Amino acid sequence: MDAKRPNLLWILPGRILVALAFLVLLALQGRAILLFAQHAQLALEYPYNLNYGEGPLLDQAVRLARGEGIYSLDVPPFTITNYPPLYMLAQAPLVNAYGPVFWYGRVISLVSIGAAALFLVLTIRAITRSWLAGLAGGLMLLTIPYVLHWSPLVRIDSLALGLSMAGLFCVAQFPNSRFGGVLAALLLAAAAFTRQTYLLAAPFAAFWWLWGSGYRYRAMMLALVFGIVVLGVFAVLLVWTQGGIWFHIITANVNALDFELIDTYVEEIARNFPVFLIGGALFLLGGLFGRQKSWWLAAPYTLCAVVVGLTISKVGSDINYFYELAAAFCLLAGALVAWFRRVPLLRAGLLLALAGQVYLAQELSESKYYPFIAERVIHQAEVDALYQRVQATEQTIIADEYMALLVLAGKPILFQPFEMSQLAAAGMWDDTPFLAALEGGTYPVVMQYNPFRNPGLRFERWTPDMLRILNQRFRPAGQTAETTVYEYAR
Repeated sequence: MDAKRPNLLWILPGRILVALAFLVLLALQGRAILLFAQHAQLALEYPYNLNYGEGPLLDQAVRLARGEGIYSLDVPPFTITNYPPLYMLAQAPLVNAYGPVFWYGRVISLVSIGAAALFLVLTIRAITRSWLAGLAGGLMLLTIPYVLHWSPLVRIDSLALGLSMAGLFCVAQFPNSRFGGVLAALLLAAAAFTRQTYLLAAPFAAFWWLWGSGYRYRAMMLALVFGIVVLGVFAVLLVWTQGGIWFHIITANVNALDFELIDTYVEEIARNFPVFLIGGALFLLGGLFGRQKSWWLAAPYTLCAVVVGLTISKVGSDINYFYELAAAFCLLAGALVAWFRRVPLLRAGLLLALAGQVYLAQELSESKYYPFIAERVIHQAEVDALYQRVQATEQTIIADEYMALLVLAGKPILFQPFEMSQLAAAGMWDDTPFLAALEGGTYPVVMQYNPFRNPGLRFERWTPDMLRILNQRFRPAGQTAETTVYEYAR
């Protein structure tokens, strides 16, 4: 007994420090999650689009609800469906029940991101055998500014991340289960049919986790089932759409590159996420040589998430390209906390460092990303006026930022300016017939977004020829919500 007492005296203070540090981390995570909830509530209560891409996605859900195709190669309408159909299919029954509105798409996104955080907690716990590591790492997801900003939107990314995290959990929790492997393959395939970039990080990480854990037969079976499901379903869609899906989700997504975007976001990440970067690098290097089992899942997932994140250099890309990088930060944080379990003082220090990271992340959320939606909500009356004008106009309307108002008013989207302009610039779409129609008055009302903070945006969304015709053949007929309404001058 006496021989053991010094050990207890040594260990007990360390455990107390770990517990206190963990409580500090939980308190700051709770504060950040409260901000996340307030931000989500603002989005749920706002009836109009908060992002350019929300309008086309709702329009696609409406078309699916009517039994129409969304990957047609026939034009007009001049529209592009950039993603696989799962997210839009999930909304189609709700379109029939409630009509075209945004709240159910936002609920799907928010529930999905909540599920992603839950499965991150459970996955980290499964690969580390530590609930403390699982909670410390998994709850981080809801504190990251990119997730706070993007998750309330009617966009496909939150559902894709939630499905992929569920697939990783099945692999981590049931590595030797046939049913778990099949379920994981199906969930990972569902994520890929929500957003095509999810073909990479989670499936690759799941395979190497099984392989590195000694379950090599299960790894091969997972890859086989995943490949059969993805290729089989895609082949059916390819035939069904007569090749249209290939053009829409692959060819039309090859935009021009702007490497200044990478410089901008690398600087932002380096300045605001130092603990994730330093701690993650420490684990990726030390975990390999230290034979950490969790390295086989966290390392390949992080590598692929970085590759996907670099594609933010495409013109028109946004912070949704950092979704998997955010999940990678969480995996690395949880794995690092578990790695230090035998050194309580270092573990307590790491937990406090992660608490500081949460504080930095929340400052970025409050200063840059929270205001995006908050400012839209403040100016709702202006969008109300624009929507009333859309409802009252019997003439054909085309628009950019507020094309979503057409869908809410029961009108079709006939032209997506950014997507079609990028295709025209790349030589993949002959815009001559559209230009002739625009110049001839086929589209007598055009709504063009001109935000004072980004005056060059119109040059990304409209080609020089389109802008020339607007200047020559149309006249301004009003302005509200930073949008100029042009009418055809006969």
